[in-house]
Amino acid sequence: MPVESLNTLLKQLEKEKRSLENQVKDYAVRLEQESKAYHKTNNERHTYLAEMSQVSGSYQVSKRQQMDQLPRMKENLVKT
Repeated sequence: MPVESLNTLLKQLEKEKRSLENQVKDYAVRLEQESKAYHKTNNERHTYLAEMSQVSGSYQVSKRQQMDQLPRMKENLVKT
């Protein structure tokens, strides 16, 4: 193969290499951004679940208190 053809091929391969390196950099940046977005969303999900659990627990306590008051309310109605 002549030297000129080899030089042309070398330039072509170097150009392709730069292109691939840029793609890798772009993918790395995108991966970093998506990773941050995932962690942010996951933290928000955990916060939401904790709030839901707290509200659910409060609701259960309130419901239990209401159920405990029913027999007393019935007794008061019977006494009256």
